[in-house]
Amino acid sequence: MNYIIVLPEGVLTSQQRAEAISRELYCITRPRQIQTPDQADAKVFGVIAHPDGVQHALQVDTGYVIPVHPLATLERLVALFPELTEQERLNLQSYIFANHSFPFGNIVPSTTTVRTFEEMEALGWFPNQDA
Repeated sequence: MNYIIVLPEGVLTSQQRAEAISRELYCITRPRQIQTPDQADAKVFGVIAHPDGVQHALQVDTGYVIPVHPLATLERLVALFPELTEQERLNLQSYIFANHSFPFGNIVPSTTTVRTFEEMEALGWFPNQDA
């Protein structure tokens, strides 16, 4: 398991943004218009909280393959990444729609750091419970 620390952006807290990203990744496979009521809150990846209660991170598997539904849209997902240039947004959309599925790691923005458990532990995300 790897992790991506999600920073707050605009009016979204770190937790809200992490959950929204995970939700929008799910919507690539199962667009909202075809979801059943029990899928209304479905997400691809889990979200963990730092002990400070402010920072949150996605628990990711960069090899996880995301199938692309023909009705999928990406507007909400790319809106969650305002740091992307217009060209990067176009490249992301072109890549996703050119494939029937893709490994999650192939769409992680170049500005994003994917961290290991050990790196997160060193940053204080998993304090030793025996201390």
